[in-house]
Amino acid sequence: MRFSLVFLLGSAVFLGFGASLDVPFDLARPAREWALFGVDLAMPGLPTNPGSLAFSSGWNLSSTFSSVFGALQVWAVSGSGRGVAGGVVLLDSGEIGPNLRYRVWAGTVGAGFQLGSFGIGTRVRYIHPEQPKSSSGWALDLGVLWVGPVCVGALVESVFSSSPSEEVWPRDLSLAAVFPWTLGSFVGAFGAGVVDVFSFPTGSLAMEVDFGALSLRGSLRPSNLCLGGGVERQWFGLDWAFTVHPDLPLSFRVSFVLRWP
Repeated sequence: MRFSLVFLLGSAVFLGFGASLDVPFDLARPAREWALFGVDLAMPGLPTNPGSLAFSSGWNLSSTFSSVFGALQVWAVSGSGRGVAGGVVLLDSGEIGPNLRYRVWAGTVGAGFQLGSFGIGTRVRYIHPEQPKSSSGWALDLGVLWVGPVCVGALVESVFSSSPSEEVWPRDLSLAAVFPWTLGSFVGAFGAGVVDVFSFPTGSLAMEVDFGALSLRGSLRPSNLCLGGGVERQWFGLDWAFTVHPDLPLSFRVSFVLRWP
């Protein structure tokens, strides 16, 4: 049963995220970014797009845990602020058969700078599959974000890369646009995005509403629905997200966030 779940997970994840080597980095997203998957590329300050780092203010440290469709466990630690970001993630399937286990370490380091209304950034991703076979590889990404009445983000992944295996780590493009809005005391954003344009184009719609200390958010993609939220109290925040897939068990994710100026 567990092997079947891992197989289904692999199929669903790979089809949704493009190249399989990108999966550990996509799964490392904190709960807020995960709930806004794809559209988060156009949100200022979120490290998914290194170009958005140019608009980050203050610092934050995030610790994330996720059970992905009951088949994979994900632990991630990330931090960002004032134009820089980095993170480490561990994916572990546990024992799925005799001497068979899927275990991968991955890490990122990125930086961005502001040029008028544009943010331009770069990111290096490092991946180290530990089991079932040890290897390592890296990729260099470029990101751009334009901040205006509508925020537009673009991310080119694997501009240069060295694959950890015989599998190709292809170059890919993702695009997103976000419309921020204010209604009375409520602040929110609505957006749309397309990820993995070159390999497996997948569209997404997402929305976030901030009620003050409480935020609610969600996104819709062809393969799943994601609903989440968060609470924030000065220097501390808690975010969560649930992913509903028609053929797989419920997936959940929780992130603890520390923030300071």
